[in-house]
Amino acid sequence: MEFISTTATAAEKLKRLAKTLRKTTRTSLAVALDAVAKQHGYEHWKHVTVCIEQTANVSLSKPLPESLKGLLNRAATRNPASSDSQKAFAQGFVFAMDVKDAEQLSLTSEYAECDDGWYLAARDLWRGLVHYRDDETGTTLFETQSPEDLASTALDDLQNYRLFRYLGAAAPASLEEVYKQTSELSFFPPTHIWLGGKFIDIGEVPEIRVDGQVVFSTTQGFAELPSDDKRTRFEKFGHLLNAEERALFDKMTVKEQDSLLFQLEKQTSVGQARYQPVQSSVTSNWRDAKKI
Repeated sequence: MEFISTTATAAEKLKRLAKTLRKTTRTSLAVALDAVAKQHGYEHWKHVTVCIEQTANVSLSKPLPESLKGLLNRAATRNPASSDSQKAFAQGFVFAMDVKDAEQLSLTSEYAECDDGWYLAARDLWRGLVHYRDDETGTTLFETQSPEDLASTALDDLQNYRLFRYLGAAAPASLEEVYKQTSELSFFPPTHIWLGGKFIDIGEVPEIRVDGQVVFSTTQGFAELPSDDKRTRFEKFGHLLNAEERALFDKMTVKEQDSLLFQLEKQTSVGQARYQPVQSSVTSNWRDAKKI
């Protein structure tokens, strides 16, 4: 059987398609799984499961390149992260946000920016970056770039993220709790999470459920479900809108409503006391890192 790179997330999406096909055709799940597998280039569903296992083995056999290991080791020696940041990555909770999304992020006193932990995050982020196989060229950065170029590309990629660590006494116990907490800070989800020493790429998570509801999914076309307290929040902050703006509220998309309510809350005295705009100092750190 031909090897097709297949992640668990990709397989989960195929399963959802098969379940949909089963409902529409009234066939068995096994038949639907085989049919969907063939539609996507596999011989049958067993072929999919074999490829998942092979992909996992291939991923494990691709460690961080020595040139990048050396860069991170030098960073750890010359500019070590604080003990609090190191503990957060090893035992607590840290999350990464896209830099543009982070502009809309408002932190409570339970969070702080974790720019000194960039090299701790990079150990995980760079494995996916350098070994990602481009769909068009079929090659990876590790295969095509020199050690010097690879280091420059990897450091530049870090500028796409900002890191934040949790300061509370008890870190979230699950991905669901993480989503609950971060959704109170921004309607944009994190890109990556370090929870209890485990690294999680949100792009590889099939879905997240909170109280039985799917609140996040990597399935194409998924729309975030309205929060249960949206109407309550609208009644609480809607007085800040004029009549025309209130009339437009029901015509907005779910994300537009969430964003508007979030911005309205920050205009209130309670919101101003609770949320503090994030000021970033990571740019200088990335620049200094290139001198290592």
